Amino acid sequence: MPLWAALTLGFLPSVVAIAAIVSAELRDRRGVQQERENRLRDERLAAYRKMLAATSTAHVDREGVEVLAETYAEISLLAGSYELSRAAKKVWIEYAKVRRIAAKMEKYPGENPEEASKDYALAIRKADTAQTQFLKLAREELGVEGRSPSFRDLEGSTPGEDLPGPETETSEP
Repeated sequence: MPLWAALTLGFLPSVVAIAAIVSAELRDRRGVQQERENRLRDERLAAYRKMLAATSTAHVDREGVEVLAETYAEISLLAGSYELSRAAKKVWIEYAKVRRIAAKMEKYPGENPEEASKDYALAIRKADTAQTQFLKLAREELGVEGRSPSFRDLEGSTPGEDLPGPETETSEP
């Protein structure tokens, strides 16, 4: 048997073992990367849900605006794009403006109510527009397609939504 054939046969098991080790390492790295991406997506989704939930009360509740501020900080760290982070900031700012106008209306109820109502209506429209833009960008980032943008797409069902309504028969007499 020629020397080169003997050397090739001698090294062949080593080459196969090295190839198997490299293949397993690459597979493990891909698994770790996929796990990291899934965890990041879950964290983003939770932060986006939290922001959208806070918008439902931010116009009437100071704590809602505070939650928006906290959530914006979280989103600014997690967002996959600068545009999404900027949209989250705009949601926070616009709802804070709405809350300031509402607080002013509560503090001075008789002071130019018609103008205050117009200011409030304009501010709430701007806040809603900011929320819609944020939701659109969040849906794009998360790859949610096929439905029109709405709060429930990221938030999920409303608690108690599946309960029977008054038009539905119940087991009680």
